[in-house]
Amino acid sequence: MRVTTNTFPDTLLGHLQRTTKDMNMLNEQVSTGQRISKVSEDSASANRILDMQEEKGRITQFSKNAARAQNINNTTISQLQNFMQISDRVGELATLADGLKGPDGMRAYAEEVDELIEHAMQSANAKFNGEYIFGGMDTGSEPFASTVVDGKITNVAYQGAVDGAEFHLSETGKIQPFTDGATNEKFASFINKMVTLRDALETGAPDAVSAGMRTNLEDSEDDLIFALSRQGSVQMRIEFDLTLNKQRFTDLEENISSEADVDIAQTIVRLTQVQNAYQASLKSAGQVLNQSLLDYL
Repeated sequence: MRVTTNTFPDTLLGHLQRTTKDMNMLNEQVSTGQRISKVSEDSASANRILDMQEEKGRITQFSKNAARAQNINNTTISQLQNFMQISDRVGELATLADGLKGPDGMRAYAEEVDELIEHAMQSANAKFNGEYIFGGMDTGSEPFASTVVDGKITNVAYQGAVDGAEFHLSETGKIQPFTDGATNEKFASFINKMVTLRDALETGAPDAVSAGMRTNLEDSEDDLIFALSRQGSVQMRIEFDLTLNKQRFTDLEENISSEADVDIAQTIVRLTQVQNAYQASLKSAGQVLNQSLLDYL
């Protein structure tokens, strides 16, 4: 078989080009730590990585939703605790107003209850990040409206939405950190019961504060305890989902790393081997190409 004079140089050039390509690829892997730089290098792994990165994006959004829901819920709990403190003090005043203090003492209690009514209205119309906490989905306007006569609140009405906004914490899970309209109506009722107590105390009559009035206040306190318990359950759910999403995110990062990252030590060994092979090819080629027909005469 006749071998042309171009066969060896062409074969050598092809070999050096392949070796150079391998060196460039390994150099890039060592410098970036990534095994895949183009989808064509490993389409199956690349597609899996893209799917996992997309899932990471969804989990990031779920975590942001959970963080916002947690802030809303924390503020709600804080205001409910304010309501509880107000309720405790109002209950004490209703019990103390047993007719032994006289008209002046009754009116002094009335003034304190009036201050507590104002305080309760501040909590009822509390905001977080510019949004009304107890307005349900209507977070842009005051949820509780009051009628004021002679500088005193005489009636309170809830005018917010029936339901609150929902937040997706996962693909299938969602939560409502806002109290609903029915619960908020009970807050308005509680304040109106305080108004009734204040008005009764202002008369100074020993028997103005009835047992039924105290019972109504106790019922409202039960409503507040239930609402606070519900928000506590919401808090636990949010914390659970935050932890779960954090673990999912970590697992995805590890899976992506196993698909995309290179073993640096092994890659450096391979790079050294390819570089040695390249140098050996150049040396061998130099020796062969320096020979001529005269060397054999």
